[in-house]
Amino acid sequence: MKITGAVLCGGASNRMGEDKVTLDLLGRPMVQWVVEAMKQAGAETVVALGDRPDLKLPVLADKEPGSGPLGAIIGALEQYGTLLVCPCDIPTVSSEVLREIISHSQVVKEPVVLAHSGRLEPLIGVYKEESLGLLKLGYIRGARGPKTALRVEDYATVKVLPDQVKNVNTKEDFRSVLPQFEL
Repeated sequence: MKITGAVLCGGASNRMGEDKVTLDLLGRPMVQWVVEAMKQAGAETVVALGDRPDLKLPVLADKEPGSGPLGAIIGALEQYGTLLVCPCDIPTVSSEVLREIISHSQVVKEPVVLAHSGRLEPLIGVYKEESLGLLKLGYIRGARGPKTALRVEDYATVKVLPDQVKNVNTKEDFRSVLPQFEL
């Protein structure tokens, strides 16, 4: 199965107070940790979703400002087909976790496979090309995030540990993930 990595890079980083995408984490921009994990997991190409021409990645800007992550995912599905999706602010995500999600997506009938860390992680998963219609329907109905566009029968899940999918939204979050990177 051909799969494109899609890194969500469109947020404003208000809680962080600076750009999370390019925030330096041990000499590399935070987004690069996600990109490398996606490539090692099997993504043929990795693209940045959001208006980020400053990144060293192919970029797919939002067709419609304010369309949220759901609009970005829909646009990427239309452009690239099946996607492996992850936000730029989850540097702890590993290639093993992403590979497991990809593998599971190949054996289940559901059009979406998401990480579940004790709670659903709707921005970390595989969105098969077949999910496009149901996501568009959710968008037309007002959803701006995939969680509100998906029904339980639309997705399967892969259990992951919370530390494997920790969002880095604040300076405190950033400090809390640093020990995971220290040797």
